[in-house]
Amino acid sequence: MPNLKLDLNNMLNNEKYYEELELIRLAQEPSMNYKLKIDLMKEKLESLALLNAQIGLVGQYFQDAPPVAAGVPPVDAPPVVPEAPKGQVHQGQTHGE
Repeated sequence: MPNLKLDLNNMLNNEKYYEELELIRLAQEPSMNYKLKIDLMKEKLESLALLNAQIGLVGQYFQDAPPVAAGVPPVDAPPVVPEAPKGQVHQGQTHGE
């Protein structure tokens, strides 16, 4: 069964990883025109901000459902067990007899 949340998170995290690598590569590029480098880095930062927001929204809109036990009907309240009448506790005893 496909897991939509997992697949979407994986895709977005992969894109984010490669955008971060490209940003680092641009920052370390010594022979690039400075204005072009700044413009490209700005675009990468905008893309990273968008990807971070998308990853957060996936977590917000695709929340994990609590696990449901198969074949077990839901229980509203635990069964009430009547207590046995307690005997008189005498001095030196820890419980009634």
